[in-house]
Amino acid sequence: MYMTFRNMRADMGHMQDAIGVATWARDRLNRDHGGNYAVSVNVGGDPTAIALAGAFATMADYEKLRAALVGDDSMQAMIRMSSGILVEVQDAITQVIRAPGERRGIVTVNRAMMHMPAVTEAIPFALEVCDYVKAKLGNDLGVMTAVTGNRAGLAWMGYSDSLEQAAQDGQTMESDPDYLAFFKKSENLFVPGTLEQSYWQMLP
Repeated sequence: MYMTFRNMRADMGHMQDAIGVATWARDRLNRDHGGNYAVSVNVGGDPTAIALAGAFATMADYEKLRAALVGDDSMQAMIRMSSGILVEVQDAITQVIRAPGERRGIVTVNRAMMHMPAVTEAIPFALEVCDYVKAKLGNDLGVMTAVTGNRAGLAWMGYSDSLEQAAQDGQTMESDPDYLAFFKKSENLFVPGTLEQSYWQMLP
């Protein structure tokens, strides 16, 4: 399974317009092209950041959708129109090692860079973290690795009903000595200082 991300930054004065573009594209992709897309905006970080995320069983499915979009005149027109609204657009593809749980209102993403010689150990370690969080909180975390961009990238993704729940879950885990021990165990698996957390709010 793969997840694709179109990461966008809006012109500050056109954030609502950019959200309109992204949600229109999501609805068209899902309705007319059989996609499985969602739109979210960053919370607590870049106030202009928007993500359009899709899920695909195979790369062939993603390739098929891309080919179909070339002939979608309405989609191409919207892309041209958005050039004055979006100041930056970048795509990313990840391979899903373990799928996250069902989509909910808040997405928590933790990204880190693996030491490439330790990849065969880092990925099982990431899954071990997921199992521990599942046992403690009941939350299904997903694990993804980068297909495009820096191949050392790994991300944990999980969903919560609210920012409050996400924060409380974080505090619960960070007060757990056994969970904190994972950070010590990760020293030779991940590049120090690369762990970053972000929150994203799913849009209706």
